[in-house]
Amino acid sequence: MQPQAAGAKLTRVSGPDVPLRQAARWVYAAVGVLAVAGVFTCACDTPMIWDGAYQFSFSLIQQQPYFYLTRFHSFVLWGPMVALSHVTQNLTILKFAYGLPFTLAPAFSVLVSWWVVRKRAPWLIVWAIFGAAAGPLPGQIFIINDSIFQQHMFWPVFLGLLVHLEWPQVIVLALLAVFQFSHQIGLILLGGGAGAAALLATRDRQNRSELLIKTALFWMLAAFALWKILHFPDSYAQREFTWERAHEAWRWGVEGYALRGLEFMWAAGLCVLLYGALHGTRWVSHRRVLRFGAVFGVFAALVTWTIWAHKSTLWSTAVNYRRWVVPLTVPFYLMAFVDQWIRVRSPLRGDAWARVRLPVGLAVTGVFAIVLSVQSVVWVLLTRHLMREVEAYPRAVVPWDDVAHWAHDTPLYHWGTASYVFVLEGRQPRRIVLDPDPGGVEKQLEMIYGNPAMIPLSWFTPVAPEPGPAGWFDFRPMLNEIRRAQTDDPRRAGRVAR
Repeated sequence: MQPQAAGAKLTRVSGPDVPLRQAARWVYAAVGVLAVAGVFTCACDTPMIWDGAYQFSFSLIQQQPYFYLTRFHSFVLWGPMVALSHVTQNLTILKFAYGLPFTLAPAFSVLVSWWVVRKRAPWLIVWAIFGAAAGPLPGQIFIINDSIFQQHMFWPVFLGLLVHLEWPQVIVLALLAVFQFSHQIGLILLGGGAGAAALLATRDRQNRSELLIKTALFWMLAAFALWKILHFPDSYAQREFTWERAHEAWRWGVEGYALRGLEFMWAAGLCVLLYGALHGTRWVSHRRVLRFGAVFGVFAALVTWTIWAHKSTLWSTAVNYRRWVVPLTVPFYLMAFVDQWIRVRSPLRGDAWARVRLPVGLAVTGVFAIVLSVQSVVWVLLTRHLMREVEAYPRAVVPWDDVAHWAHDTPLYHWGTASYVFVLEGRQPRRIVLDPDPGGVEKQLEMIYGNPAMIPLSWFTPVAPEPGPAGWFDFRPMLNEIRRAQTDDPRRAGRVAR
């Protein structure tokens, strides 16, 4: 029996031995692993890490979803959280509403990717799994980052460029493509997707007209993304877009364990690709080595990243990984493209892809879940240690070195920690932790002891001590305590600053 064309609708995975329904069970299991990891991560308050608590608190105080310049994705994702704050004052519920859109993004990415490819090119799902669960993993701990979120949203779109689409899929992928206008990396992703569709059109005669239409549309989207960058400049991105800053981000966010684990995942992906490429050739007997190589690569990545994850000082600068997440995920995009380039003429039979790709894909999601969960548990232990010392401190204004000298070179060593202490203490915070940096401390004290007195949500964001429209964060009792202490000893402010 001749294999069906790549563009034809399939009810089975190109072979009678592995029904599509059986393959779907593996994929849904992988999605389930990613979803459980996302819920657990959210339960550990990991979305509050680094900038997270600041943006959460800012959204509640201002009663408007936080967003920076034209990075509108957070405005869309956190709108429900702000609306929910009018219904409940339970911070746990609100924190879940805040974090889940980001922590469930990998599971969503794989699920929608499967919906896109399952009928015509189900073998491609493994690349969406690698792309969502392996490529961004060294930086995934920065949960609310826009660059990594855009990667997750782009995988279904990219795979949709390589296969024939039905109208419901076109509509959903068009909505997902809008997220690529949030951050500058969208220009690279949209342009790369257009190039992939154009190249595939030279080989896939059956779907050439559709591929060329996609190419034209995505070049237009890329042009619009470029127009947005030029006409609505992002001052922060411009400051960061230098070779010196890129080198620094590589040194602190990529080198070492993060890169070594990713190299093992690249090797595993290459073994998976070659395993399928050797099907039907005279070298088919060598596939056993490739199967072992794929398993070994995933296991080696697990060991490498778990060692890295268990000690916070090793990943305290993982926030910098986001600068390199696009180029470091490019190998998986290339593998997906090459895979489809080969399969346009000769779709894989079930036994040529499912027996290796599906178990490997599930294993990759397991690595994601273990590594991110270990980091989340470490984060919980760090914050509990911090709060024990903060709550035991005798005054409301808490100098960093008096309670958290041990937290240098950990993710807590960040200006956002002050906001997280507010969140952990509830709607009436009792302590304010001063910034780790002396320059930030000076600005915070100017706000606290100013006239009128303000509360530093961070060293650059003063907020009123009174609750906002929805009754959030009443800082007045804490401010009254600070004033009483200042009256008892006017020199206290100076001693705190020192």
